Amino acid sequence: MRYFGAHVTSAGGHENAIKEAEKYGINSIQTMPTPPMRWALKDISEEQIEAFVTEQKKSGVKKLLLHGIYLINLARADKQMFHLGKMSIVTYLKYAQEVAKRAETLEVLGVTFHPGSAKDLTPEDGIKRIQYGLNWILEQVPGKGMLLLESSAGSGNIMGDTLEELASMRDGVEDKKRVGYVLDTQHMFASGYDWVKDLENIVKRIDEYLGLENVKCFHLNDSMVELNSHKDRHDNLGKGKIGKEAIKAIVNHPKLNDIPFILETPGLKADSTRGVEIENLRAIIGE
Repeated sequence: MRYFGAHVTSAGGHENAIKEAEKYGINSIQTMPTPPMRWALKDISEEQIEAFVTEQKKSGVKKLLLHGIYLINLARADKQMFHLGKMSIVTYLKYAQEVAKRAETLEVLGVTFHPGSAKDLTPEDGIKRIQYGLNWILEQVPGKGMLLLESSAGSGNIMGDTLEELASMRDGVEDKKRVGYVLDTQHMFASGYDWVKDLENIVKRIDEYLGLENVKCFHLNDSMVELNSHKDRHDNLGKGKIGKEAIKAIVNHPKLNDIPFILETPGLKADSTRGVEIENLRAIIGE
């Protein structure tokens, strides 16, 4: 079975993320259980967890990825902002583990988030700050739940735009089996990885630096911007600079096709185009 899907909203109740997935017949979802631009400092309620799990048990959804709020920055020098980011990840990691415990037919891939921007630090100190934050979070939430570092487009001082830098973040973590990666095709293209002309070498380098077994999901997006532009600008499948043929080659690469592919394309934002994007992905996969 191929695992694929899209980012879906949980607005109005966590179970609505499952209901949205069922509308489009997808078996993998990414969602945010709290508002994206508000610190997530309060534990998610028992009622919300039960509502989500009850709906999931009736569905075909088999893989869940939680995306951390956008305010998180583990490379911050500011102690208060750093702590708020850590605590927001703690909240999501607790939720991930509770859902995984109760939903026997669901694999919770983990909590993914952007590592952050080291605007007040050197890149080396930014990596040390991220390593410290990852270790601290895992100590607060014992268990098997995973933290998944997302690759970035690398504008300004944003961390995580190279495979080497992503690997170095995990290298400083004591419990390495609880840290993995989510790779975004658009972010990687914008940071210089040419999916169009260099797919085999990119796959080889991913395995060399990160270990393919540690890549738990791909965010599948085309790119509005050119290779190496260092801008985070997603495009709909086949409409951007990566293009349909390269996307098809990525999705169907034999070393990648066990990894879930989750859409974050602009077309998902409107009811009129969401189904079109998902059907495009389904066709590319060949289902």
